[in-house]
Amino acid sequence: MTIFKGKDETAAIEKAVKQLAATKDQLEIKVLQTAHHGFLGIGRRPAKIKVTLRKENHNLSKSVVDNDKPHEENVQPEKTTPEITMTPEEKLQKQMAENHQHNLAKVKTAMAGLTDYLIKIYQQLGITVEPRIQEVKVHHCEVNLETEHPGQVVGYHGRRINAIEQLGVAFLNYHGVREVELILNTGDYREKRRATLDKLMERSVTQVIATGQAVFLDPMPARERKYLHKLAEQHAEVRTYSHGREPFRSIVIAPQN
Repeated sequence: MTIFKGKDETAAIEKAVKQLAATKDQLEIKVLQTAHHGFLGIGRRPAKIKVTLRKENHNLSKSVVDNDKPHEENVQPEKTTPEITMTPEEKLQKQMAENHQHNLAKVKTAMAGLTDYLIKIYQQLGITVEPRIQEVKVHHCEVNLETEHPGQVVGYHGRRINAIEQLGVAFLNYHGVREVELILNTGDYREKRRATLDKLMERSVTQVIATGQAVFLDPMPARERKYLHKLAEQHAEVRTYSHGREPFRSIVIAPQN
């Protein structure tokens, strides 16, 4: 409610309309005092009215008034992002993912150092190699040794490349990378070696079945022994087990009974 004055009721209403930024129809007007001109200025009094905005226009008027206020008062409170509540399983999965990324970064850093290490080892043997990292996982890494002398890189029956492979694993362990399988290859040596193992198992199984006697194979790396154990599972007539100590541990293929 606001009271307005004017020389007459019309002037008072015009003041109300202008100040409230509304039309006459949007106002409820009550005359409190009528204008009186008096006699020679004696007894003169202005018109006085009481003005109230109609209820349906109150919100509109308030918006107009608010817009006239300084800009700072119209700044809306900054919205805050609600905190996401995670279940214990989600927290565990998130932690595992973070640990995996941390371990993978550690492996990649160590593998970068391993390439220089391999170059130096072969340099001591008078062999030039250029290591190319083929695959890097937390527990499995592969490196191809590019060279013009693959036979010298591999060595007799693969003994040189297998030995240096073990040195590479020791290097990674020293730099905090544990339980990693490192595979060094040059050209297609590993693929040819696997084909050789397939034929070796086939001949050995045939010999065991024919003679009834066990076959003792030459010492070989743990990865190759594991591969032969899996091949033997395809033959119900034989069984396999490892014999001896590293680095001279070998496979024995024996009759099942």
